[in-house]
Amino acid sequence: MRLLIALLLFLSLFARAIAQWPGGATPQANPWGGTALPEQVPYQPMLNSEPALAIPQGAVPVWAEYPPGGQACPDVDAPNQAVLLDNLAPGVAPVVVPMDLGYPGYPGSPAAEPDLKASLIPPGARNGFFQKAKYTATWLPQLSDDSLGWTDLRTEVVTALPFFTREKPILITPAYEVHFLESPEGIFLPPRLHDASIDFHIFRVYDNHWIADFAVTPGIYADDHSFDTGEALRVNGRAVGVYAPTLDWKWVFGVTYLNGGWTKVVPVAGLIFTPNDDAEYQLVFPQPKILWRLTNVSRAPGSDEWWAYIGMEYGNAAWSFQQPDGTQDVLASRDYRALLGFERRIVGGLSHRIELGYVFFRDIKVASISGDDISLDNTLMLRAGVTY
Repeated sequence: MRLLIALLLFLSLFARAIAQWPGGATPQANPWGGTALPEQVPYQPMLNSEPALAIPQGAVPVWAEYPPGGQACPDVDAPNQAVLLDNLAPGVAPVVVPMDLGYPGYPGSPAAEPDLKASLIPPGARNGFFQKAKYTATWLPQLSDDSLGWTDLRTEVVTALPFFTREKPILITPAYEVHFLESPEGIFLPPRLHDASIDFHIFRVYDNHWIADFAVTPGIYADDHSFDTGEALRVNGRAVGVYAPTLDWKWVFGVTYLNGGWTKVVPVAGLIFTPNDDAEYQLVFPQPKILWRLTNVSRAPGSDEWWAYIGMEYGNAAWSFQQPDGTQDVLASRDYRALLGFERRIVGGLSHRIELGYVFFRDIKVASISGDDISLDNTLMLRAGVTY
C-alpha cells in the first residue's frame, strides 16, 4: 500500500511538471494542462479545393448578406451567399463565399458545423487495405516465490475493407499473443498461454453528433495442449455509444462482454475532453488515460510528436489449460494497473512507446481448486511497443 501511495504521488507530481513543461518558443499557459506554442505560420483557411481569399494589404474584411442593401452586385448572381464588400483595392471584384459552408478565420463569417466523421479519422490513416501493424512486449516480474511472473508478446495487424462503401469501412484486426508464466509456489499453472483472435469493428456517425461503435472478437485462448477444447473458443464483443455535442467533448457509454472472463460484462462509461492539440483527457472506464503533447521536443506537430501520459488499466481474461494428469482446467486472471508512459508518434513511420507501471489487486481463479480466489502480491510492469 505504501508503494502504491508513493507511485500515485509520483504520478501527480509528474502531471504537474508536464503542465509546466518549458518549450523552445514562449509557451502560452493552458488551464487544462500542457502548453500551447504560438503558431509559426498563421492558419490559412481553405474552402474545399478553392484557393484562399486574396485580402489586399491593410484591408479589413466585412461580410454581408447578398444582395447588400437591396442593391445588385455585379459578378454575383447566386442566392444564399456572402460577399466581401469593403476596403477592396480598385479593380478587385467581390469574392463570393457560400453561407452554408462558412469561411473560418474572418470576422462575421458564418461558422460551419465541424464534421464529426472526419474527426474520427486518425492521423496517418491509409487509403488501402493495410492500416497499421503493432508489436508489444510486457513484463511483470516475479518479485517473490509466492507471486506470479508474467510476460506478454503481442502482434496485431489492422486492416480495413468497405462495408459496404469506402466511406463506411469495417476494421479487421487479426492478433496473436503468447504469455509466459512463472507459477507461484505450490500452484501448477501452464508455462505458456496463447491468444489467437480476430476483431471485427465498425462505427457509424448519425446526425453528426452520435457515434455507434460495435465489435465482435472470436478467438482461441488456451495453453499448448488445449486448442481444440470447448473452453478455449470464446467470442467477446463490445457495444458503445458516443454522444459528441462538440468536437471537444465526447460522452461514452456502453458495455464490453468477455466470455469466460472474471467479470463477463464490464461497463464502459466516461467522457473524452480535448481542449486543444496539446492535451487529451480520456476519462473512460475501464482504461482512463490523460495525455500531454511535449511541445518542446515535437519538431513537426501533426506528423512527428512526443506525448507523455498517465493511465489506469483493468485486466480480465480466461484460458483453457491441461493439468499434468491430462484433465482439462480453466484459469481466470484479473488485475489493475497504474502506468506512466512516453510515446513518439510518427505519421507514416515507425512509432514507439515505453511504459512503467504498478500492478495491484491481482487475483487468479483455477476451476479445479475450490475455495476463495487466490490473491497475488503486487508487482511492477514494464511495457514497450512499436507501431507502423
